[in-house]
Amino acid sequence: MVTITRNGTAYLPLHYGKPPELLYRKIVRLTGQICELISETYGTKELIWRMADPVWFHSLSLVTGFDWNSSGTTTTTLHALKEYSNSKDLDFFVAGGKGIHMKEKSEDISTRSKLFATEKIPERVRKETDLAAKIDENLLQDTYDLYIHSVVLDYKGNYSVIQQGLNYEEKMARRYHWSSKHIMEKMEESRMGIRTDLLSDNCLDLSSPLSRKSRDSMLKAIKEKPKISNENQRTLDYYSDEKVLNLAIKVPWKNLEKIYEFEPSNFDDLLFIPGAGKSTIRALCYIAEVITGERPSYEDPVRYSYALGGKDGIPKPVNHEDYDRSIEFFGNLLRQGGMQAMEREKILKRLSRERVNSGSSYTVKS
Repeated sequence: MVTITRNGTAYLPLHYGKPPELLYRKIVRLTGQICELISETYGTKELIWRMADPVWFHSLSLVTGFDWNSSGTTTTTLHALKEYSNSKDLDFFVAGGKGIHMKEKSEDISTRSKLFATEKIPERVRKETDLAAKIDENLLQDTYDLYIHSVVLDYKGNYSVIQQGLNYEEKMARRYHWSSKHIMEKMEESRMGIRTDLLSDNCLDLSSPLSRKSRDSMLKAIKEKPKISNENQRTLDYYSDEKVLNLAIKVPWKNLEKIYEFEPSNFDDLLFIPGAGKSTIRALCYIAEVITGERPSYEDPVRYSYALGGKDGIPKPVNHEDYDRSIEFFGNLLRQGGMQAMEREKILKRLSRERVNSGSSYTVKS
């Protein structure tokens, strides 16, 4: 059994609407040019690892002019990069997307199946990225429901998963980042990246290392096929240390019976059984806790500012003249085909040093 590593989590207020079309067309070009330049200079693997870093990904969206704390940063940045990569013959591309486009991931990968280094890579990537979605949707029950599932990948099998969940009541979004850089033998994650003061008081995290014994006890409970009362049985549905009974949720007995019949040998198999959604996983967890006494984890698992402004005028309106010059500069850098990656790197580092020497910087409270 293998799982990929969740690299971090970002929390964003839910905003509606789209960027102006003139600004969006520029976002497509600049986002694409930056990513293409990184890919050509440092390699596709480096670009993909950066996309798995929630701080770097957020910085990319800020530098191309989107709102600093908007849920739309995820949608716009990924959609812009997907549009750019689809229009050019690059060594990387974006699969999946928002809402109904989440299901396009498999098709996006299949249409490029002949370009992969080996024929086994596409199926492996599909399975492992599907697993990341299952974990964030069903194992980490943090009151956020996934509505974005995208994968940035190359043809050697390196990939990053970027997905986002929505909490309708709080009007907040959470962005999750995963990476294929570390393949693990146990189903648990290691987080690093953005955190906020807004933590869920209603969280069941079966993906945590603290839930390892609980996951094992769930598999044991499935083999024992426990029967508790009848179809009118109710379950606990309050995820905190306070002992509270909530009798409003029905136990999904039919789904549990399917799982009992299947007898999964590991958690990967369990998550892919049809019907093994949030309520079924939660019910199995509670049943296993009653039988074995093993408790799961109930703990809820910016520094960059703008270069060109933000579409809502924070901290300043978008400067279209600077934006056009930035696109022209990076476009010229990409068109100089004879330039070696080392020369490009020297130019970029020199630009970075000039920014530091100028003393210009923003401080953003996290």
